[in-house]
Amino acid sequence: MRVGFDARWYNQSGVGSYIAGLLPALVRAGCELMVYIDRRNPVPGLDMPSVQTVPVSSAKYSPLATLEFRHLEKRDKLDVFHCPFYAAPLLNCPMVVTVHDLIPFLFPIYPWPKQKMVRAGYRMIARRAAHLIADSHCTATDLQKILGVSPDRISTVYLAADRESFHPCRAAENGVPQKFGITKPFVIVASARNWRTKNLENALQALEIAHRESDVRFQSVMYGPTNGLKASFRNSLDLKILGYLSAKDLGALFRHAHAFVMPSLYEGFGLPMVEAMSCGCPVIASDRGSLPEIAGDGAQCFDALDVHAMAKALIELLRNPEELQQKRSDALRRAADFSWDKAAQETISVYHHVNRSN
Repeated sequence: MRVGFDARWYNQSGVGSYIAGLLPALVRAGCELMVYIDRRNPVPGLDMPSVQTVPVSSAKYSPLATLEFRHLEKRDKLDVFHCPFYAAPLLNCPMVVTVHDLIPFLFPIYPWPKQKMVRAGYRMIARRAAHLIADSHCTATDLQKILGVSPDRISTVYLAADRESFHPCRAAENGVPQKFGITKPFVIVASARNWRTKNLENALQALEIAHRESDVRFQSVMYGPTNGLKASFRNSLDLKILGYLSAKDLGALFRHAHAFVMPSLYEGFGLPMVEAMSCGCPVIASDRGSLPEIAGDGAQCFDALDVHAMAKALIELLRNPEELQQKRSDALRRAADFSWDKAAQETISVYHHVNRSN
């Protein structure tokens, strides 16, 4: 069975992390892959003799992509094609598409014309794909409710953290916080371009309450794009803004942090939470979307609007070393349930199912 994989979608995003984590694991599992790449943005970790990479000239959203991929599909004798994003070319061979979330149907994150086009793209792929892979049972349920996809056409395959960057070993890292001008103890929050769905304002409000009510002083650290910061900024916070971080640097910060606060209004999986837990960082998250499903017993989940409950949990971590250590252990125990090798095996099972059914 020969599988084509559209890796043009690799970038510095959750989809990019999915591609960078899954592809090497598929190779380790013995999957025969034809990996289609953008030569200007190659996927790291694929410089292995067993991997065939093919540069593609068509842009990701170009209508010409379907014509180019139909030629490649025939030339490379593909049995199955896997697209890691909803905007997939229309091919003759059976197609597997990974759906990470259905945020465009739940929140107005784009201008109206673009929002309508994106929704149309999801609807089209829901009809045409032979099988859909969802990042979580939450996303699988959304596919059924919102797009009417039959459950027998959906498989749930969890993502995982990159173990090279996100692990609990602190060896030779004592100077990492100082590298960024951070003093311990510190707490991390994440921003994003769609900062409203990440609930950035309530994350910062919970930190502000903890600053005001705790007798332990701590520094607040934010990574990611600064979109929405002006609307969410709390003047009383000692907020260190780091912007974009490499996975290596983010992992190092998670290992030294007292907590990671992630009160998103919706997540299709919540990869940053798993990355934090993989470093032994206690997580305070919301109970929306997939977060309670992915958190399991490894994180504390609260109503996304209950900033006082989140602040109280944070204060307890700052005051109580035994509580902090317990939550670190809980995080690591839950993080062990996620691995890219496991995800690869489950994905290959989907390929075989689709190939047999064709």
